[in-house]
Amino acid sequence: MKPFLFSKRQRHYVRFFVPTALQEHLGKKYLFFPLGTGAGHEVRLKAHQIAYNLTNTCNQLLENLAMNKPRQDFDLSNIRTYEIDLKNGYLKTDGTPEDHQRAIEALNTLKGLQGLQAPQPATQAPETPLKTASRGIKVAELVEQYFKLKKQLKPATAIAYGNVAKEFAQYIRKQHVADITESDVLRYQNWLAEKGNATRTIDNKLINLHALFKFAIQQKHYEGENPAANKALMTKKQRLKEGYGIFEREEIEAIFNSDFMKVAKEKDKDYFYTLFITLFTGMRIGEVTSLEKNQFKTSENGTHYIHIRDSKTLAGQREVPIFKKFYYFIKPFIDSKEDKIFKYEAKDGKGSGNAVGKKFPRHLKAAGVTRQKLVFHSLRKFVNNEMKRFSVDVEARCQLLGHEFDNVNSNIYSNEFTIEYLEEATQETFKSIYELSKKHITIDF
Repeated sequence: MKPFLFSKRQRHYVRFFVPTALQEHLGKKYLFFPLGTGAGHEVRLKAHQIAYNLTNTCNQLLENLAMNKPRQDFDLSNIRTYEIDLKNGYLKTDGTPEDHQRAIEALNTLKGLQGLQAPQPATQAPETPLKTASRGIKVAELVEQYFKLKKQLKPATAIAYGNVAKEFAQYIRKQHVADITESDVLRYQNWLAEKGNATRTIDNKLINLHALFKFAIQQKHYEGENPAANKALMTKKQRLKEGYGIFEREEIEAIFNSDFMKVAKEKDKDYFYTLFITLFTGMRIGEVTSLEKNQFKTSENGTHYIHIRDSKTLAGQREVPIFKKFYYFIKPFIDSKEDKIFKYEAKDGKGSGNAVGKKFPRHLKAAGVTRQKLVFHSLRKFVNNEMKRFSVDVEARCQLLGHEFDNVNSNIYSNEFTIEYLEEATQETFKSIYELSKKHITIDF
């Protein structure tokens, strides 16, 4: 049976003309099979494999008809078995001598097409299992290798990548990286949507996959284009628009001067001071909740600051000035600690700020702040927005907040701002924030 290859919407198919003697028996004139989106030689190999098995099936049917045997259903499940990858020298069978022989015959047929030397038929005894080629690294092993080489990444990030990779591999039912195709990624993306995942969540999971496949390509574990590339459902503009909100000044006043904060000052000092330190530094929640006493420093010129040694990015390793009046407010609390400032511990790879993040929505509700898209991270965005409002230079803002600033002049041709400069540049900003949130601030000199 000769295959007729054609493409539709960038996907390949093969069509076979059913022998006239079988058309009435099968009720079909043509048979169609999908071939996926592979390269030309891969498509031809798949078509040949189907043609070989289909020919055997049809011959058996014709033989049965000639012998007047009872009519049999046409079982398309037989139209598969061996796999051939000429590019990588890969041959896989179902382990039986019959299937191995069919694969060898297919290679003999394709000898002229690919210029290969045909292998010899197997000589093992029928009961000896035939060896199959290795498919390379598994998805789980790729994740492990990824974080072994990228030690600067946080445990929480490793867990997030691992969870996505595990979910992906289980859904597509493929364990080896080399077997994964672009269509697998697209099916996974659609499945996530059907499960009710938010668009942003789907994009974030695909971003994780993209990073893993990029690494796999660099390490020679995967050939071809990144199957997770260009799969974003949201544009960069849409992601920014759908991102977390920024607190307004009236909302900050309501939050920090609320009765909820008054109770926290007495009964949950860790939560109370976590919020205030975030408001007066713009630090990330995980950076605040993991603070240790030795990170609080004073420069030779008397500027108080926090030295952040461990952060999610290289730019995050920085020195953050502390507004002097605020420093004397938190000093008794800091002095009362021996090492770790806050009680929070990292759990399940979610970082040490998870407990604070969960309590914060209750705080907002109690303070009457109900606007959408406001989360703990919105405090950090508020600090940045206030510095901008008081005309603090963007380079200084990036350095203080730990943001990457991609500029040759800044990165190559100049040094960082001194901690004294940052303190002076942000004086007006934090003086304004102090006046806005001072109801529960008490300073004992």
